[in-house]
Amino acid sequence: MANSSIVQLIKQMAVEAVKALRPCDYIVGNVIGTDPLKIKVSNSLVIEDDFLVKTRNVTDYVQEVGEGVAKKNVKIYNSLKEGDSVLMFRKAGGQEYIVVDRMVADDT
Repeated sequence: MANSSIVQLIKQMAVEAVKALRPCDYIVGNVIGTDPLKIKVSNSLVIEDDFLVKTRNVTDYVQEVGEGVAKKNVKIYNSLKEGDSVLMFRKAGGQEYIVVDRMVADDT
């Protein structure tokens, strides 16, 4: 009987330790400002630019296209705009969010 309660205690401690770490989780937010970037997650939570890590999918960037002497640089205008719905991952610990991409409406 004592072994069973020790095992249960260890299991409970492990579950609580994982919860305390706040592992990565996905979040959907809406862009409410672009300079600086602000993303609203709920009525009480707006994430500001200092806490956001952006991927290339949500930024303007230069892409080299073509081959040989026909190579040229093309600017891709992909930065977020007010009203965009975005997919984010909260980094473990919950202090920073990685903005992965825009969400798109399912038109099917």
